[in-house]
Amino acid sequence: MGAGAIPLDIEKRLKDRLKKKFALNVYLADTSYDGEGRIDVSLHGGNPVFSPPKQLFLHYKLGKLSRAQFQTEYFKFLENSFLQHQYTWDHMLASGTIVLVCSCNGADKYCHRQAFMKFLKLFGAVFKGTMR
Repeated sequence: MGAGAIPLDIEKRLKDRLKKKFALNVYLADTSYDGEGRIDVSLHGGNPVFSPPKQLFLHYKLGKLSRAQFQTEYFKFLENSFLQHQYTWDHMLASGTIVLVCSCNGADKYCHRQAFMKFLKLFGAVFKGTMR
């Protein structure tokens, strides 16, 4: 197995866990949102279980990674996070509704929250829109 490879038993555990679907509604909001279900996924100060690693994020922002490459690497991070922080993930997925906030506040055309939402859809999550 090469460096950085995921052991087969971990891949199997992830696939087994992905079989369970959750009724999770996902919204986006800017950082001023302070209501129920708030999860900060900002690069600075966000929840490290869900926020992208700084180096990955910076490589994307500096143009060293395409959007597709960023999403692929972010998914790998999220898969690993999912297995390492099962309690946090299970609590979030079972909560019913979450609101993802980020310090970019949607200023860029692309925010990593969009990739995060794609990942959450693997668990049955549904994007419901932006909260004002």
